[in-house]
Amino acid sequence: MMIIANLLLAVNSAFAQNGQKVKANWQNLDLKTDSVFGISMEKTYAELLKGKKAVPVIVAVIDGGVDINHEDLKSVIWTNPKEIPGNGKDDDGNGFVDDVHGWNFYSAMAGEDINAEMLSIPDKIKNANADQKILDQLLQKMGKSDPTIDDFKKYVPSSAEDFKMQTTMVAGLKLFPDFVSKWKVRLKRSIDFHNMQLAYYEKKDYDLITGGPSSIHGTHVAGIIAADRNNNFGIKGVADYVKIMAIRAIGTPDPFKDGMEPVNYSAIDSDEAVKKNKAIADAIRYAVDNGAKIINMSFDQGWFQTPATISKAIEYAVSKDVLIIHASGNDGLNLDKRIDIFPDRGTLEGKALAASWIEVSASGWKSDGKLAAVFSNYGKNSVDVYAPGVDITSTVLRSGYDVNSGTSMAAPVVAGLAAVIREYYPKLTAAQVKEVIMKSVVKADVLKDKCVSGGVVNAYNAFSCIDK
Repeated sequence: MMIIANLLLAVNSAFAQNGQKVKANWQNLDLKTDSVFGISMEKTYAELLKGKKAVPVIVAVIDGGVDINHEDLKSVIWTNPKEIPGNGKDDDGNGFVDDVHGWNFYSAMAGEDINAEMLSIPDKIKNANADQKILDQLLQKMGKSDPTIDDFKKYVPSSAEDFKMQTTMVAGLKLFPDFVSKWKVRLKRSIDFHNMQLAYYEKKDYDLITGGPSSIHGTHVAGIIAADRNNNFGIKGVADYVKIMAIRAIGTPDPFKDGMEPVNYSAIDSDEAVKKNKAIADAIRYAVDNGAKIINMSFDQGWFQTPATISKAIEYAVSKDVLIIHASGNDGLNLDKRIDIFPDRGTLEGKALAASWIEVSASGWKSDGKLAAVFSNYGKNSVDVYAPGVDITSTVLRSGYDVNSGTSMAAPVVAGLAAVIREYYPKLTAAQVKEVIMKSVVKADVLKDKCVSGGVVNAYNAFSCIDK
């Protein structure tokens, strides 16, 4: 049985704002014109940026990999101009052979054990199938396809498995009215994902650069930032003239959670932790050295402080005028009271460092009391801004599209906006771009105590602010 806390982090957003459906690309729309609390990106392109000259900006997506062959992404993937593809040589002398579109630091430096991963997959599939069968049988016994919380409380379980499922359903329904149906969907997604993962590894020629099935999360993130806006199919990313640098530094995602599986080691200096921290640090340095002006990091780890290895890499990025965008996390917690989450701008030394880091929480599409996503972490001093992160349609594996929610989706919205600002105003520093984004939010009473800016990022306001 999956632990209930893990699942809720994945499904809670699907019930935000009464479970209503919203248009794909709603994050780019305008509150006044379209009645959804987007960032007014389409309005900005039409009214403020039309005819203006832009310079391309490289955005590094440090994640679990990116499907660089996706139909809606392949035209916006960064290509290393100094590397000759497939010749088995380090043409640019940067220490990485054939790093044409990025690099996989997770496998190359953290020592990913593909064989161990393969051996664990059948059990994951078996467990998910078992949970699905238990739920189906329980619903059949109850004679209802979508029972209420009262129905589950009245039910008398006939086995230990029944009792566990009953407990899970009651806990979930206390928070979300459609929990049963969403649980079914997530179980199916888990089974499908692990079957795909197994088939991929069994090919024996898996792509260690993009990360295979582990790139499902990073692919969704990349699409939000930069999905081709001019191909007349799929979705539209926030930014128009960006190139996505795909960097893998994180392991396989948990299909039941938004974002990557947190790396919780018993000691911050364990051998395994040191290796994986190095993968993240090296990924940051690689992004900087190869021209990225924005780095998106939609993940967190559970340490009491940011390891020195990563802190130094962040300092290096800041010294090179790179803006870092980071997702605040999906625990529904006040980060002002937490000290065990990293990376965290609050652990950086000096105001100059914090000025080049934007911490992002997730908002929904309705301008009401539920604007702040229930799952999103928050903090009047720890979080900078809110951005659309509920039911966001974006790219997934095999040129597909899917709806996901989380601060992992909100961060790339801000990364996309920051990239557009740097496209059209390349002389602005990273700190100045952050200042513009912070000052131009659409403020909301419900957010005034949840983040520094007290509002949701807005492209139209940002560019209007710059033009003044």
